[in-house]
Amino acid sequence: MEVQSRILIVEDDIVNCELLEILMKRKNLPYLIAYDGIEALKVFEQHPEINLVLLDIRLPKLSGEVVLSKMKALRPHVPIIVQTAYVFEVDRDLFFSLGCDDYITKPIMRDQLYEKIGYWLKKEI
Repeated sequence: MEVQSRILIVEDDIVNCELLEILMKRKNLPYLIAYDGIEALKVFEQHPEINLVLLDIRLPKLSGEVVLSKMKALRPHVPIIVQTAYVFEVDRDLFFSLGCDDYITKPIMRDQLYEKIGYWLKKEI
């Protein structure tokens, strides 16, 4: 039996998390949630079916930058989309230097999120 792929949402803000959950449910996209950096790594390690990560860069317990680097070291083929309110070029350059595949700025726009997910999962969303 084939394991269904999943998106890992890493977000500590409850409102942002609820928004992402609604958006995933609207498109029947299976997902898991982690609310801090340590939990994110634990979930990522325990679920090989994760095939995309939406990673908030500012997290409690372990920074998003560290989480990003560790996830890429574990499974470099899994695309990671950083979600952030930081839009300066220097921030974007840092995220890419740490291994992110894409980024999306907050507030997250539904159509842009679906477009990015579709691109990285290589399917129509």
